[in-house]
Amino acid sequence: MRIIFLLALTAISLFTSAQLLPVARNIQPLYEKGTRSLTGAPGKNYWQNTANYDIDVQFDPATRLIQGKVKIVYTNNSPDTLRRIWFKLYPNIFQKGGIRQLRVEAADLTDGVIIDSLDINDLAKPIQWLEINGTNASGRQVVLPGQKITFNINYHYTLNKRSHIRTGEIEPGAAFIAYFFPRIAVYDDIDGWNTIPYTGTQEFYNDFCHFSVGITVPSNYVVWATGDLKNGNDVLTPVFYERMEKAAKSDEFTYIIDSNDLKRGNITKTDNSHLTWHFDADDVTDFAFATSDHYLWQSSSIEVDRVTKRRTRVDAVFNAKHKDYFHVASDARKTVEVMSFIFPKWAFPYPHITIFDGLDQMEYPMMVNDNPVEDRHESISLTDHEIFHMMFPFYVGTNETKYAWMDEGWATIGEWIVGPYIDSTLVDEYGVAPTASNA
Repeated sequence: MRIIFLLALTAISLFTSAQLLPVARNIQPLYEKGTRSLTGAPGKNYWQNTANYDIDVQFDPATRLIQGKVKIVYTNNSPDTLRRIWFKLYPNIFQKGGIRQLRVEAADLTDGVIIDSLDINDLAKPIQWLEINGTNASGRQVVLPGQKITFNINYHYTLNKRSHIRTGEIEPGAAFIAYFFPRIAVYDDIDGWNTIPYTGTQEFYNDFCHFSVGITVPSNYVVWATGDLKNGNDVLTPVFYERMEKAAKSDEFTYIIDSNDLKRGNITKTDNSHLTWHFDADDVTDFAFATSDHYLWQSSSIEVDRVTKRRTRVDAVFNAKHKDYFHVASDARKTVEVMSFIFPKWAFPYPHITIFDGLDQMEYPMMVNDNPVEDRHESISLTDHEIFHMMFPFYVGTNETKYAWMDEGWATIGEWIVGPYIDSTLVDEYGVAPTASNA
């Protein structure tokens, strides 16, 4: 399990005139309890809660209807008896009458996430057990320290079309879909339950969990997602599956899907009207996916750990009309290389990173939703900034909802440092472009 580092607070281990620097009042009790330490390392009593998510979701691009069922096996690793379980229903940012800080067009206002059925430990519960208030929901349920509890939830909602707040339809035949399942909120040693509602401007704070996800779409659609594709040879025809496998082992850039392929078709197996793509991701804080029936797919990979020879596949998935995206795979690969061997000199831990041509500038574990831009330097900065978020917040687990400056600050520093390695006309924060002597 990843360790949550409160980066700014490690400074309290510094001494000034033999005295500790001031400590925030909400943090001081954690040292006394032993869950945190003055060095920034976990305390002897440190804990995190976690869950396994088994999700089956169907997406209809024509109606934008998302229908899902999720099985959540939640583990209370805390020393506390939980008497109420809190959930996050992030798509309710588009709910009629909801409180939000970003504008939503009237056509995108919906009834929010509809819970169709719910059971706890295989015992059916009335839907009213879950008290929904905007993007928060909760129900009374005792979970003892060390106890596991299982929730099965069937639900549906309609994906937004115009008001693209990090997720939604991009254009007919392409969508980036995030926050698409009910999840249990974080319970931690600082605040207890995270009950801060999502209103659109702030970002997220989720537990490190395991995800096993089946995504069903029409058979002519390709799916990209967090985690490893487990049934690629069942959904891709042999030539495209082989190209994907080859790209994962090669330094060269290749098109897994190019313009001619899109004209010819026969990319996915079409024996049935729909295909289910299975992905698996371990120890990540979130899961997102994207799908399209007309996007190009350029790919390469890079060795990120010279000891184990482990590689990361780097993908750019985009509409051919967006010319800046023809550079994105190369820029993304260089970003992964710099992060692995120069700054922060951290072997990129994920099996792939996919930059998807969308309508936002938002990151998810192994996935990025980036809008096209015309300026070359802006494209580089956008690409390396969002990839740098794979470390902050996703690997170190910072609380974006309360401390956005942590991950945005580090991603901006990463952007300044990585950019010049991609284009020497960009300079780092010291005004120096990298050369063989200073790289």
